[in-house]
Amino acid sequence: MTLSARVVVLSLAMLTTGCAMSKPAPPRAAAAATGPVRLYALDDKPVALAHAAAVEADAGAVVAAGRPVGAFEPPPAVVSARHQGRVDAANRLYDTRDYTGALAAIEPAYLDERDNPFLIETYARVLYRKGERAQSYVVYRQLVDLLDAQWSAPDSVTVDLWFVDAYWKAGTLHMDRREWSRAAFEISRALVGGLAWEPLAEDQALSYLTKAYFELGRHEEARYYAQRALGRNPRNTYARQYLDRLARDPKER
Repeated sequence: MTLSARVVVLSLAMLTTGCAMSKPAPPRAAAAATGPVRLYALDDKPVALAHAAAVEADAGAVVAAGRPVGAFEPPPAVVSARHQGRVDAANRLYDTRDYTGALAAIEPAYLDERDNPFLIETYARVLYRKGERAQSYVVYRQLVDLLDAQWSAPDSVTVDLWFVDAYWKAGTLHMDRREWSRAAFEISRALVGGLAWEPLAEDQALSYLTKAYFELGRHEEARYYAQRALGRNPRNTYARQYLDRLARDPKER
């Protein structure tokens, strides 16, 4: 499966879905709960968006939360000339939570087309929901590495808007493995790509960024993400525990 060559490169001042891709000074507590979310993991690099049909915001313009920077190109209706039936069957079974059946449907297609990102994503997603997280990690890393090679842009962070969920799930699997820096990077890419459109997913993403930076010893960033998470959901006990630890223990400040 050959991907479209459409890539839109946005400057480091790009703001999308309430997220700011920049490298700011350490956040102050008073300002941490308002405004766009800063994505420290992406440093000060521009972002290259694959499959962005249009860019609706000038560099530096704040886009309202929940709005994409631009329209997405629609993914192809047929993603495999040989195995479309298996893909459709796997998706139907997945939607009914028959993950064993979905795996049986998609695995032969994946094994036959290991370079097809749509088949890789479907296979990885089924493994993830089936609880086979170790194997899912291997397949998601295969997909993300394939996308990075496809959209290689010098000195830029690449995000394929067709596969935002893959960055998110790869990030959660890096969390499982205590690979905090890579987890923060992939979760941040998911936020740039539009994960923040789903309030529950955004809440979890901010919580995971809190934990990742806490474990990295970057406590200002951990405090910042905890405050952002609580600003959106005051009942977020996951983020609250880290904020309480940072406030209670002088060594954690």
